[in-house]
Amino acid sequence: MLIENEKLKKLARSINIDQLGVTKSLSFDQFRDLLEKRSREKYLTRFEEHNSELRLYPEYQLKNCRSIVTLAVPYAAAENSQRLSCAGPRGSVARCARAVDYHLVLKNKAENLIALVQKNSNRQFNYRILADRSPLLEREIARRCGLGLIAENCTVVNNLYGSYVALCTILVDVEIEADHEINNRCLQCGQCRAACPTGALVAPYILNPHRCLSYLTQAAGIFPRELRALLGKKIYGCDLCQQVCPLNNEISPSPLQEFSFELFPAEPLLLPLLNITRREFDLTIKLTSAGWRGKTTLQRNVIIALGNSKDQIAVHTLARILENDSRPVIRLHSAWSLGQLGGRQAFKALERSAKRDPEESVRQEALTALSFNPC
Repeated sequence: MLIENEKLKKLARSINIDQLGVTKSLSFDQFRDLLEKRSREKYLTRFEEHNSELRLYPEYQLKNCRSIVTLAVPYAAAENSQRLSCAGPRGSVARCARAVDYHLVLKNKAENLIALVQKNSNRQFNYRILADRSPLLEREIARRCGLGLIAENCTVVNNLYGSYVALCTILVDVEIEADHEINNRCLQCGQCRAACPTGALVAPYILNPHRCLSYLTQAAGIFPRELRALLGKKIYGCDLCQQVCPLNNEISPSPLQEFSFELFPAEPLLLPLLNITRREFDLTIKLTSAGWRGKTTLQRNVIIALGNSKDQIAVHTLARILENDSRPVIRLHSAWSLGQLGGRQAFKALERSAKRDPEESVRQEALTALSFNPC
């Protein structure tokens, strides 16, 4: 072997990577039928590779690929039990999006590891880093690398950190001694499927992303009307299926300092997020994994959460947004939320919008909302 497995792991531990595994670069052709079935059922999203060939063969990502190294980086810091003092409706943010963007952490650690390996082996080799955005089947690769089992909710569950890990795949054109793959299965208790409010987990190991709240909070455009009430107070991501998983009981918090400081609070006040300035956004949320989506999609989610809060304090702000905001998608969801909140002020704002808004879709949303507002 050109690179010894234990030597690689020793180098990884020196830069605070304690979950690393290696597998040979083999094809994943046995998953072709599954990918084609997902395509037929329209379960593919705009975020994933639609060309099956690019997902099944590592050689398309790196010529002469011989080995695949996977890093599982834990991002869930210890939960903050401090009581919140400021009053007002609050949202919820998934654990993956509270601290610095884990994509940057993954890429940085992978690059540092490769530099160490090349220095200590006195040999340059070709590699490619794919940090959580790999077209390959990265969860299956992680299983083959011995980093965890695949649960019924389609997450990789690591023995030490549970499912709160981000994956980074490193393709190399040198041979590395492989780890033993994980063949264990999850408990198959069904708690993750029972906890999903939208039924996105249609069967064990099968996810309909178009009903998954985590996916929908990231997808731009109009949030499906029939799922808005089920979103609750979530404004980015959804951890429900992970929170109920017994395999996530008594897991270790991330030891990485990068994830110890919250840039995006777990339960932020909602109304201030509608007035956040570009500078405030860039210095906080923009630095997290939620930042790539920008303000509009996040504020759309905030508006839905305000409607679900049933808190009348939001009516004045939503009425102003419905009247003045230049973004049709924001006005449309404001109309929906005003319909959920109800009351005379909401009714007047919706009535004006139904008559005057320049966008047909917004006028229709206002009319629909009025049917739920008897004032």
